[in-house]
Amino acid sequence: MLNQLISLYNQFLAFFPSYLHFWISLILFIVLVFWLLNLVKRSFLWLILLVLFLPASIPLLKQILTGILAFLRHVLGGTMLLWR
Repeated sequence: MLNQLISLYNQFLAFFPSYLHFWISLILFIVLVFWLLNLVKRSFLWLILLVLFLPASIPLLKQILTGILAFLRHVLGGTMLLWR
C-alpha cells in the first residue's frame, strides 16, 4: 500500500515543474504533520486506552508510525538527516 501511495504522490508531482517539487513537498509535509498532531490531540485518550487494554496493538501502532514516517521521508526526499 505504501508503494501505491508513493506512486500516486510521484504522479501528482509530475504535474508541476521540477523546481516546485521541493516547495510542494514541504507544504504537504507541514499539512500532514499538523493533521497528524490534530488527530493525536483529538484521539489521545483512545490511543492510551488502546495501548493499555490491547498489548498486541503496540506492534501495530509501531508499524503504522513506521509507514507514516517512511512516507514523510519520501515526501521530503530524504533530506532530513534527523530521520535517517
